[in-house]
Amino acid sequence: MKRLAIMTIAALAAVALAPRALDAGVGIKAGFSLAKFSEESADPPAFPWENLPFFAGGLSFESGFAYVSVQTEVFYVRMGGKFAAADLEYRFDYVQVPVLLKINIVPAGPVRPFLGGGGYGAYLIKARGVLGTETGDLTEDYERLDYGLVGGVGLAFRLAGIGLSIEGRYNHGLRNLIKDAAPGASMKNRCLMALAGISF
Repeated sequence: MKRLAIMTIAALAAVALAPRALDAGVGIKAGFSLAKFSEESADPPAFPWENLPFFAGGLSFESGFAYVSVQTEVFYVRMGGKFAAADLEYRFDYVQVPVLLKINIVPAGPVRPFLGGGGYGAYLIKARGVLGTETGDLTEDYERLDYGLVGGVGLAFRLAGIGLSIEGRYNHGLRNLIKDAAPGASMKNRCLMALAGISF
């Protein structure tokens, strides 16, 4: 009982103190992405997928204290890959929700380097295969939900009333996207991103 009372008092104290110390903001991020499938298959052999360039962006919400903050985002991203020898592209469009724990290495001053890591969940809006000038809908052939790990590094610039940021990020998909995959067959998302943001 005594332990419960101490924990309750500590929790109430944290709640009482948080509004004075908590820093929160909302922002917009956009940038460039390079996506590429990681595929494994015994028969037939996996395609030698190459990077598929596109754009990514969306909203960012951040709250935390001096050194540590939690950053939640809602992004539109394109995953996929291209097989240049056959003039083939797979374009998978997602709504992605990354949640990152952000470590602010330098928590004050005009330039603040940071590290971030966490996970993401994503919902497939549309999947298309493009072969030359022909386009086919592949949405029903692949899993709608994807999830994985995300990590990055960047710089934040604090100006009067606003914040600017630049960062590099890597997305490492963990889910096999192939529905009813044959033994040994898998296709997972990989993506590099370069993002710039503004926050208020």
